[in-house]
Amino acid sequence: MQDTERAVERLTEIHTEMFDGAAGISAPLLELLREARYPNLGRTKGGGGSGDMLDTQAVSMYENIDGIVRAWLAHFREPHAGELVPLTRRLHEVLRAEHAGGRLEDAEKLFSMFPQWVAQIDDYFDPPKEYELTAPCPECEAERIPEGEEPKPGKPDERPYKWAVRVPIKVGRAVVAECHACGRMWGGRDQLTQLGEAMSAEVDWAQLRELDRESEKRITTV
Repeated sequence: MQDTERAVERLTEIHTEMFDGAAGISAPLLELLREARYPNLGRTKGGGGSGDMLDTQAVSMYENIDGIVRAWLAHFREPHAGELVPLTRRLHEVLRAEHAGGRLEDAEKLFSMFPQWVAQIDDYFDPPKEYELTAPCPECEAERIPEGEEPKPGKPDERPYKWAVRVPIKVGRAVVAECHACGRMWGGRDQLTQLGEAMSAEVDWAQLRELDRESEKRITTV
């Protein structure tokens, strides 16, 4: 529950964060994400920037969170009009009350939404370094898959390809491998060891945790 409390604080309140080892003040993450949807809104033609008026990734993430929050409030017959930040706080209060009354099914899944949203927003503003495992996925046998949205009909597919199984590395984040083709995930020492054996990969997972986020080193198989 403590992780959830902290997650709700970070999502909805001005709070303290660590920036390069020093404490700093951050606005609510949901407000930062809302503003990120339109990065150049209000700029003049000579104001610089990429020129893009819409950040589709930020828009998609914000709308997804917004839709989930309002849907669950409606499910509990709570008012769900208004700004997302107070609605998110209200959803957390409702879930706590339902859980305390023994009326909440799958409580762990519902409370885990808040830390998941924090992680998604964190990764949007500070993407983790992603390492590829250069062998087919032992679950679905996928090797390389294209990155990005599919081209429109009639347009050539010029998307770059990456290995399907990848490991995102970020300070404070557990090491988890994921296949981006079938969605299979491996977490924890035992599962990661099994993954390495299944892929005939010699990977030092302990060392992987210590890799610098800015390193360009690539995990290879033998």
